[in-house]
Amino acid sequence: DASYYMRQEADGLILGPYEKGAPCWALDGVPEGFGQELLPPDLERLEPHIIAAGERVSIFETAGIKDHINGPIAYTPDGNPMVGPAWGLRNFWLSEGHSFGITAAGGSGRHLAEWIVEGSPSIDMNGVDPRRFSATQSTRDFIKAKNEECYEHVFVIHYDFEERTAARQAKTSQIYDRQKTLNAAFGQRYGWERPNWFAPQGSEPFNEYSFHPRRTNWFETVGEEVRAVREKVGLLDLTPFTKHEISGPGAEDYLNKMIANRLPTKQGGTVLGHALTESGGVESEFTITRDGDKFYAVSAGAAERHDHDVLLRTLPRDGSVALKNITLENGTLVVCGPRSRDLLNKISEADLSNEGFPWLTSQRITVAGVPLMALRVNFVGELGWELHHPIDQQVELFDAIVEAGEEFGLKHFGMYAMESMRLEKSYRMWGSDLTREYSILEAGLSRFVRLKKNEFVGKEALEKQKETGVPQEFITLEIEATDADAMGSEPIFRDGTMVGRTTSGCYGHSVGKSLALGYVNAGNSDIGTGLEIEILGDRLPALVIPESPCDPENEKLRA
Repeated sequence: DASYYMRQEADGLILGPYEKGAPCWALDGVPEGFGQELLPPDLERLEPHIIAAGERVSIFETAGIKDHINGPIAYTPDGNPMVGPAWGLRNFWLSEGHSFGITAAGGSGRHLAEWIVEGSPSIDMNGVDPRRFSATQSTRDFIKAKNEECYEHVFVIHYDFEERTAARQAKTSQIYDRQKTLNAAFGQRYGWERPNWFAPQGSEPFNEYSFHPRRTNWFETVGEEVRAVREKVGLLDLTPFTKHEISGPGAEDYLNKMIANRLPTKQGGTVLGHALTESGGVESEFTITRDGDKFYAVSAGAAERHDHDVLLRTLPRDGSVALKNITLENGTLVVCGPRSRDLLNKISEADLSNEGFPWLTSQRITVAGVPLMALRVNFVGELGWELHHPIDQQVELFDAIVEAGEEFGLKHFGMYAMESMRLEKSYRMWGSDLTREYSILEAGLSRFVRLKKNEFVGKEALEKQKETGVPQEFITLEIEATDADAMGSEPIFRDGTMVGRTTSGCYGHSVGKSLALGYVNAGNSDIGTGLEIEILGDRLPALVIPESPCDPENEKLRA
């Protein structure tokens, strides 16, 4: 089909084609002195679209062409503009890649000004933050392939959770080939290839797309992955995790001033710490472990450049703190489920008992001959360990885990199953449930805030909010859904009035419920409150339920 827009322009019509194969221009930089010049006409390239427009609007076929404008248009690999701080530079700001011209000028100008003057924008800007692109996504070949793909998809139907084909396999873990053999259906995030789910052997490992997250070919298989983890043991590759090492005589004081929680005091202690904005919004989320004379900080894989900038922002310039990004040095494999201890006991001599290795602690141990740091934490709410290991030994570690796991029914699982299980635990996800837009108190995470400790960013705002009450409240919802679940950004209604929005959602396979997380205006969060969520144009009944519908007492985690 032809791809174009047409509208009235004075006494005529204007035609704007979005053709496939449109050539990139100035890949190696805009020529010196170039301003608003136009490029030579190239009507021949547009001929199929001109003919198609004439067939649809007959007057266009005979009207003739008055003028031809051929000029460059700025694009980014995902089609969104880049508005915000430039990665790795102090006080350098961007507002570019506005492929739709002036349409976002007012909003981007306002929120960029807030960012510069006040330290953070008043709304979530992660979708346009320049730091959303990794080094892998900033290469010439990647940019060319994705920009061309993005341009030609402007007027193509866009499906939710679509995984496009250009510039794939840009960055993979060491076990990518093994995952491919296991029939993984891969998705790309921050340049990384990650298994979303594992298709049955003999079937195509690709999503059947539909509008919203309708339950298509992946749904039942993801359910099997979830049940295997809940009942037996599963293996997940989270190598894309962002990993930083913070050391030096000033490291503890530096981190204490940055996060709202208190740092672990004992060797191997692990805490969840949040870097906040001045207004108390969540800038970043870290799992921080005390590792000898240094700290090991793990955060979202898609936040590598963002979180590195956050850590750099307040880094002392006197050399008292050393910051090292070790994301590519360490892989992360997660072994979790009620049989995870039995599995690891076969390939490690470490004491993995509750007494020897308590929940929310870490130890340096050896697994299958591979020295690594094991953290007894995970994002699915099961007994389990994150194994942070040297990336060059990932294959041998993976093979040993798989072999040892045969006895216990080990199941490989991907990001879709993890998403289902983390919603069953009401775990918040950075970038969707946790953003600058809502304070950490609004997010219901006061247990990770220590207002009695010394100053940290956002403390004053949180103290005021604690006195006055939060304007928004975080809730877990059970939805009477049919064949499509919430995914985030659906409006929430009460008695016909919009009172909030979801931030994430999916089907909880082990609890057998369609779930969503979100924020509502204060006064609408009581357990049992009846609400409605709009999905695909239908308002569906929803009920506010207690947090963590799966294992609310965390007995599995502490097993």
